[in-house]
Amino acid sequence: MPISARGTWITNSMQDLGRTRTPRGFTLIELVVVLLIITIVLAVVGVNLNPDRESAVREEAKRMVLLIQTAQQDAILQGRILAVAFEPQGYHFLAVNDKRELTLLPADDVLHPRALPAGIAISSVDIDGAADTEAPRLILLPTGELPAFTVTLLQGGIRWQVQGKFTGEITALTMTAPGKA
Repeated sequence: MPISARGTWITNSMQDLGRTRTPRGFTLIELVVVLLIITIVLAVVGVNLNPDRESAVREEAKRMVLLIQTAQQDAILQGRILAVAFEPQGYHFLAVNDKRELTLLPADDVLHPRALPAGIAISSVDIDGAADTEAPRLILLPTGELPAFTVTLLQGGIRWQVQGKFTGEITALTMTAPGKA
């Protein structure tokens, strides 16, 4: 190679070192990171859009527990007798009036009649001391005591129970299907 050609080659190489290269595409690592982020976002959205089958009946059982506890506290604080009447598609709250009869509570923001969501029903109500022939009513005394009771909510094959104890404790728990442990 002649000396002049070698000098030109060195000069061109030096000029190339000073130039910035424009990117021609994404690297494999960049593509993998983007795909990973998209996968995580889709997984989070998928979980939030498809709640488990049990969530509706579970939430309704927990709502019933909170409302019965609220009515129980109201009975204690107001020194009056309240009751909860159960029907297959809902429940409502009653109070003893001046004639010593149970009547629907007057308009209340919290303790108003509740209809169960579509597909959920009260399948059974068992209250200690209540006759099977009468409409099931849970009596809430101003002392905080209440009879032991069990209300079973059903949605398809999913069952949740709202249970109350003589001590006044009220809880919601799931029931396992027969044959499953």
